[in-house]
Amino acid sequence: MYKEEKMRFIENQINSLRKINELHKQLCDIDSSLAKIYPVTVVKDDVFFVFDLDEVSENYEFKLEYPAPMHVGSGILASFPLEFYNMKSSAIVSEEVFNNLEGYVFIFHEFVHCYQWETCEREIRKSLEIERKSKENNNFMWEITHPFPYENSTFINKTVELGNYLNSGEYLKVLNYHKEIKGYLKKIDYEYMIWQEWKEGFARYIENLVRARLDINKNINSLQAPFDRVCFYEIGSKYIELLTEADKSLKHNLKKLYFRMFNSI
Repeated sequence: MYKEEKMRFIENQINSLRKINELHKQLCDIDSSLAKIYPVTVVKDDVFFVFDLDEVSENYEFKLEYPAPMHVGSGILASFPLEFYNMKSSAIVSEEVFNNLEGYVFIFHEFVHCYQWETCEREIRKSLEIERKSKENNNFMWEITHPFPYENSTFINKTVELGNYLNSGEYLKVLNYHKEIKGYLKKIDYEYMIWQEWKEGFARYIENLVRARLDINKNINSLQAPFDRVCFYEIGSKYIELLTEADKSLKHNLKKLYFRMFNSI
């Protein structure tokens, strides 16, 4: 990218990022996970362009660029800590995310993940056998690649039933589903399931509160086979909604929420 082209790109991103500040004023009271905003890294031509808040004005400014460690295709929407930026957790996006309001909503979804990382995610990870074993095998992508038994007939049948329980708000039956599945699955598979329900489910739960505030349709999936890890986003979101209705303290204590989900109580 030539210097002038790069300067125009950076200026365009800063203009687009102003919308985050505007939206944050409307959304920050929804949940403690939205109390502040986080760095945004825009990927262009396999280069990370990092934008973070100016300490004085609290507006986004360009901080640095850094070569991506791998090829990053268009449409990326993720969050992870940046080793080259003091391990700060950042939303990682491509520039088309700024094309519409829904794209900004997904950025706030990623900010929830930044909040999880900043508060208790690292501590919870230390308790996971799946994390330990994956590190031993240098598999740092286990959240995406773990071979969960989605095609198992018992899992399919029980999860389709669960969809009905979630839609009708049958709290005790949802708890019972998790107790049964916990006894049925291998420990490492159950850990994976609850991790996804907690991590992605909570982010989707907050995302849908944001959507309601902005009068945008909810992000939901039907629990029908064939399943993949996205089913846990849907289960977790609705499961967390039921749990936080029963115990409002869980909404503001993510560590407690995780272990409540893991222990199915």
